[in-house]
Amino acid sequence: MKRLFAALIALVLLVLPFAASQAAETGELLIASETVTGAVGEVIKVNFFLYPNLPDGRKLDTLSGSMHFDPEFLTFGAINQVDEENNLTSLMKGKASNFQYNEITKGEVRFGFIDAYGVEAEGFWFQAEFRIEKEGATDFVFNGISYTGLDSNYKTISFVIDPVSVGGVYTEGQQIPEDGAADVTFAPLEPVIETPAPVTPTPRPSNSGQTVPVVSALPTFSAQPSSAGTGLVTPQPPQTPMQPALSAAPHTEEATPQAEVTNEPVVEVPTEAATAAPSDDPITPAEQTALPIGEDPQSTENPQNPPVDPTEPEGQRETEEEGPNMVLVIGVIVGIVAVIGLGALAIVLVLKRRNTED
Repeated sequence: MKRLFAALIALVLLVLPFAASQAAETGELLIASETVTGAVGEVIKVNFFLYPNLPDGRKLDTLSGSMHFDPEFLTFGAINQVDEENNLTSLMKGKASNFQYNEITKGEVRFGFIDAYGVEAEGFWFQAEFRIEKEGATDFVFNGISYTGLDSNYKTISFVIDPVSVGGVYTEGQQIPEDGAADVTFAPLEPVIETPAPVTPTPRPSNSGQTVPVVSALPTFSAQPSSAGTGLVTPQPPQTPMQPALSAAPHTEEATPQAEVTNEPVVEVPTEAATAAPSDDPITPAEQTALPIGEDPQSTENPQNPPVDPTEPEGQRETEEEGPNMVLVIGVIVGIVAVIGLGALAIVLVLKRRNTED
């Protein structure tokens, strides 16, 4: 809830100075306080009272401004809206009000208030606590006071008042300034803006937060064996010799793919290492004649698929393959026609015979 109040008051601090500059009327708002005395090092409390004095039964809708004092004489402590000991409760208690000490301009307390339905109460406003730092005296000057009055139709009128000196604090033998606001010029409240020092951005790599190793050579893939320096020759996968003419011949859909033949023997082709190093095992005649050079293994082991002559035209091969099928189809059709003809002839003979008997 405090954060909400702070946000609303910040909005008021930004909007009200602009509203006050739009032909605001001079109001009759009254701020009152009491004079307090104390010794050096003592913490004292000062009460402030507010009387809006709005015309035509209007209610206090917004209020903003600042309070100034001698920062060398007093050190600001806190703002209280409730004093149970003296039975005091602020007319803005529970409303969107806020007080903020200005750390940039010492000796300044900024305040703001806003209420959507307005406030009719008057009297005790707030209590401020200070510590006396040295012998002396100071008054409290309120400056930049701007406020609005809300009527029954929820229409507002803006008002301002001139800087005013209220109450004060003094030590024994000192005198409070009679009119500390005489030489003060009206200054609307402006938001405190701290200008940040220029910061030179530190260049960062595109992958900030991750360590990128720097290497001078590419790593070697460990799963790939290397034959360099080992004296071993990497075995090559078995290869099946094929006729040069087959590589250029067109493939037909009726040819059985080689990948589907599972019972064909695998013919091992001697590698370069086997050729270079003679073997002590004799080669049998059966191994020499296992596969004639230039012959397709499919034509030898699979008699159902006769070898295809690459020199034969493709259209002629399809005609020869489809010839027996066409003869069978024509024979079936002729048989059906003959049966139908015989049936028709029998029906005609029967009908003729009946006509003769009649």
